[in-house]
Amino acid sequence: MTRIAAARERARRAKLAIAVGGLVAFGAAVPLARLHYSGHSKRPARALDVPRDFRRTVSQDLLRAGILAPATAPEEAVTALS
Repeated sequence: MTRIAAARERARRAKLAIAVGGLVAFGAAVPLARLHYSGHSKRPARALDVPRDFRRTVSQDLLRAGILAPATAPEEAVTALS
């Protein structure tokens, strides 16, 4: 094997080692980043909602105050006499 061929073989191995090392580092960094990222939810999100008792109380108070009333039927259509 000539000196140039040996140098090319060493360069090929070095390139391969750098590529494999980069893939390993990237493959390890992605799950670690997802695990430690503070905005990433670890559990499924729950819907924000008020307690059922509070909602019932507010609804009853609005009905009593007349702010919120049950739906009424529309007035009957009146036609003009000709």
